[in-house]
Amino acid sequence: MVVSAALTVDALVVEIGSTTTVVSAFDGLGEGAEGTPVGGGGARREPRLLGQGTAMTSVTAGDVTLGAAEARTHLEELTGPMAPRWVLATSSAAGGLRMTVHGLTERMTARAAREAALGAGAVVKYQTAGRMREGDLRRVVAAAPGLILLAGGVEGGDVGTVLWNAARLAETEDWPGARKPIVVYGGNSAVKVEVREILEAAGFRVRITANVYPAVDELDILPARAAIHDAFEEHITHAPGMERIGEMVNGPILPTPGAVLLAAERLAEAIGDLLVIDVGGATTDVHSITDGSPEIAPLQTEPQPHSRRTVEGDLGTYVSAQHVATLLDARERPEALPPALPGNPGQVAAARRLARAAALTAVQRHAGRLSYVYTPTGRKTVARGRDLSACRWVIGTGGALTRLPGGLEILEEIGACRGGDLLLPPPDARCLLDGDYIFAACGTLLGVFGCECVVALMRRSLGV
Repeated sequence: MVVSAALTVDALVVEIGSTTTVVSAFDGLGEGAEGTPVGGGGARREPRLLGQGTAMTSVTAGDVTLGAAEARTHLEELTGPMAPRWVLATSSAAGGLRMTVHGLTERMTARAAREAALGAGAVVKYQTAGRMREGDLRRVVAAAPGLILLAGGVEGGDVGTVLWNAARLAETEDWPGARKPIVVYGGNSAVKVEVREILEAAGFRVRITANVYPAVDELDILPARAAIHDAFEEHITHAPGMERIGEMVNGPILPTPGAVLLAAERLAEAIGDLLVIDVGGATTDVHSITDGSPEIAPLQTEPQPHSRRTVEGDLGTYVSAQHVATLLDARERPEALPPALPGNPGQVAAARRLARAAALTAVQRHAGRLSYVYTPTGRKTVARGRDLSACRWVIGTGGALTRLPGGLEILEEIGACRGGDLLLPPPDARCLLDGDYIFAACGTLLGVFGCECVVALMRRSLGV
């Protein structure tokens, strides 16, 4: 019996979703983070996707590596045995990155904290503004967060609220699981040492980062996002069913939505402002990388981050399919909801109708709108929320849009929502599909390999 030698490749990326796990193999990526040549010498190879394998996610079986191993077996049945130099991972399984966020005021520090958490790929389960009360603390515990983002006070401003909230968290008992949540502190830096001492004395692990709202009308959420990603790696290796994830990787582990946003940011640097829609089995995420148009900017009523993600927890093609079906016209509702992996033509058609409703609804929720206020000098037009009018690219990723038929047509239907007060992409925006289904993987690859080769993978997947 002849056993084929394993093919040395640059990286395997394991994407652990709420319903399915995908393993993708990549080669031609240049040098790794430690400067180790991965091309084997000779002429430089083009970055490329070698293949993908898929399996059902096995977190409910108590060990996520079972599904990952099955997906890798599927991959190697197509490509032959592989010896990867790097194994990386993204995950939205086991509830994903569950967080609660807390700030001083609803429209300032609490909002900034929420933007940082969502941008990192979190599912925000509860949010407060001001001093937390007993009812708030009970809801935080019930949310079972893996991480807590504590903010409050601009630099040189209020410190009483954030110290109060830190003390109340320290006094709170009965946290679910064996470990207390990790607390990321992104508030007024004047009391960061006191906050750390209060929380660490109560047994919390604390990460300190820059103030997410250092001055009025100024957001600074990127440092907090990076701190959350670091904390996620520590948290995820202790989540039920995920304890062995650290055994199968030797590189970064990111929340899947956070990885997609990182990929979208790097792509936008190369091609311009864009909108990315990711319809999944449980949620639909929308990411936009834009500062908006010069025409709308003077009408904005509040600061917007350059990169923004929203997550719609009630819009998905499997876990939340029942709710999405209610958004459809009665004549379009499927007689039976499709399984996680649709098989026959009827199931595929039903899943596509759900994906369409989820995508269009999520984009409308993500987009801002024009509205009117009345002042002593008359009616004035203002812009509230996200201005997408400068986005020249509309991109679909995720299993539903890239693997079901008609994904491109769904993206093109976003234009049908245009008109009225919604601030949507312009009529000449180009619609593209992540045909290789690699955006999440590329976001993780950015932590090890150069930006240029990863952008090349995305451009090839999009056909641009």
